[in-house]
Amino acid sequence: SCKDQQLIDQPLEEGLAAARCAGCGGQWIDSSRYWKWLESRPPQESAVTEATPLDLPVNDSGPGKFCPGCGRFLARVKPGHAIDFFLNRCGGCGGIWLDANEWEILRSVGLHDDIHFIFSDSWQADVAKAERIRQHEQLLAEKLGPEALAEIKRIKSWVDSHPKKAELYAYLIGPKDSGPSKR
Repeated sequence: SCKDQQLIDQPLEEGLAAARCAGCGGQWIDSSRYWKWLESRPPQESAVTEATPLDLPVNDSGPGKFCPGCGRFLARVKPGHAIDFFLNRCGGCGGIWLDANEWEILRSVGLHDDIHFIFSDSWQADVAKAERIRQHEQLLAEKLGPEALAEIKRIKSWVDSHPKKAELYAYLIGPKDSGPSKR
């Protein structure tokens, strides 16, 4: 990211060294180091949490980064899970560029050891789906108001958990009751 700075190795996590930029604080994680670190960890169930990510400043240095390992362009993806920055990875050598504080934020929600999954098509499809749902709910909140949206979500939750939910949904979308006929 900083073309005039040298990257200096330093520990990022126990057993994982990264090359840190003295200028911007970004970190380059060589893919072989990352995989060795993952393999050295005891088997764990996924530790991804729904916790709110740490509120640390991230100066996303934007698109157009080159890989410090092999010189190719880095791919950019959003990690999802309420994290609003992009991660960068080289499609050639597999190295990962993290801007300052991104590791700490990923770690706060348990994604630091899932970075390799974040770049997968299935992960990115889930991120895109979650974003569509978020945008849809935002639009509904604007149209209905937050109180009405909260109420309809409560009702939907009740219907979804009801043993006769199919009948309840059929009733809700059935013919409208026109009320007493007017003659």
